[in-house]
Amino acid sequence: MMEKNKEFTAYCGLYCGDCIPSNQILFNVAEKLREELDQRQFERYAELKSRKNEIFNDYEIFRKVLSALIELRCPKACINNGGNPNCRIRECVRKKGINSCWECPDFEDCELLEPLSLYHGGTPKFNLRLIKKHGTENWVDKRGKHYIWDK
Repeated sequence: MMEKNKEFTAYCGLYCGDCIPSNQILFNVAEKLREELDQRQFERYAELKSRKNEIFNDYEIFRKVLSALIELRCPKACINNGGNPNCRIRECVRKKGINSCWECPDFEDCELLEPLSLYHGGTPKFNLRLIKKHGTENWVDKRGKHYIWDK
């Protein structure tokens, strides 16, 4: 488990296993749904169904959202080049030659971490402090909530 903790610890202090795009079950189900809908030519059914229930007029929008959702899938952890391929945080860490942000003396005021607050609030910096104190193997059970809407 400790090795998984280390592998799933992202450079920014988030835990990859908590991230929606890493939820492989979600994406397997979404892909299966799309496959089933395609096999059954559901677009034709929706067209007929829309005569009595106008919400089916939006079936094409649903398909676009389903496809966009599937595109969010992240099959690898951050340290294995998963996530955003153009991640500025990963680029910065590698440029500085450090293992991650918690080793940077400037992470508390880092502008690269700021955009994460939209989804994660203060969790990345909270987690970075934990990692700095406890190490990558021993911080996960103390981590903050991943998304601002998590309970």
